[in-house]
Amino acid sequence: MQRSKYIKRILKAILFIALLVIFTEVLNAAFELDENATEGMLTAYSHVEDIDTVFIGNSVGEMMDADMYSELTGTHAFNMCTPSQSMEISFRNLSMAASHHNIKNAIVLMSLDMVNADDYSGIEQLYDRVIDSSSPWYERMVVSLKRKYKKSVSSDMFNTEESINVFIPWQNETAHGWENISGNLKRRFDRIINNEPLGKDIAFDLNSVKYERVPGDLNNEDLDTLNADIGTASSLDSPAGVISPDNMRRLAKMCNFCKNNGIKLKVIVTPHRTDYFERYAAFREYSEITSSYLNDFISKRGQMYYNTEDDPELHDILPDRYFYDQEHLGDENFDKSTVYLDEVIRNMDINNE
Repeated sequence: MQRSKYIKRILKAILFIALLVIFTEVLNAAFELDENATEGMLTAYSHVEDIDTVFIGNSVGEMMDADMYSELTGTHAFNMCTPSQSMEISFRNLSMAASHHNIKNAIVLMSLDMVNADDYSGIEQLYDRVIDSSSPWYERMVVSLKRKYKKSVSSDMFNTEESINVFIPWQNETAHGWENISGNLKRRFDRIINNEPLGKDIAFDLNSVKYERVPGDLNNEDLDTLNADIGTASSLDSPAGVISPDNMRRLAKMCNFCKNNGIKLKVIVTPHRTDYFERYAAFREYSEITSSYLNDFISKRGQMYYNTEDDPELHDILPDRYFYDQEHLGDENFDKSTVYLDEVIRNMDINNE
């Protein structure tokens, strides 16, 4: 009799866990950000055979027309910029492109807020979903669990709340909002019904590696310099959190990766409208400090930096009417921004000779 009660308790526990997992997965589907931009970019990437120049960064970088830039420069360029792309995802895009192609030039196109501490914590999970979608389902499960376990218990970030959120992504900033649950679920189920799984048009397993590259790991000397630089950031006359130590580590790793692999790295703060600071009021006070810090941080590591705000002709070349908000150009003006950024990149090379 006692044994029967014990078995029942175990079965109830298993049932509870199963229902909790199902409930969690439904919420994940309901709240997860729309991955269309990431899926579209990586699908296009998987079909390109030759890339030697890659653009990485957040949504402001979409103003660079890679095909037009390739024609202007005789290169084979591809734009991997996507909305809310974090420094971590930018580095992963760069290292992935370098594993599949002989990358010679990497250009980070970013807004200054890309280096602060306010990353979308759900972007990496969204990115992982698309990356892993090109692998068989059983490999996706193994890779996903390994990645989540490693991130959850890694010594540099172990934190009860964050570690749990790795497994329950709807707890973080991937949420659209309650009012969008029905629409999000409908989109998910429509894909299932129409047999259009995530990543269905991706041409090959994006986790595959074709070329060996030296990793971006930092040696003791690099780490000492990095820690000194991060310490300097904390003493700057700017609000706390403006310059994220984690993002500085990622940027240092990116610089090191490019240096070790013979890749020219250029970091460019992209053009914006003259009323930009009305939206980001605090930037008016610390933008010059942040930009100066980044210039020193990047040039010290043998790479190049430029802030288009320092160009006195910027707003004559790209007037406010070209922008549909404070920092994004309308698609119809991408040709103008591409020509402008091409000139910026050429001048950076000339000044670095």
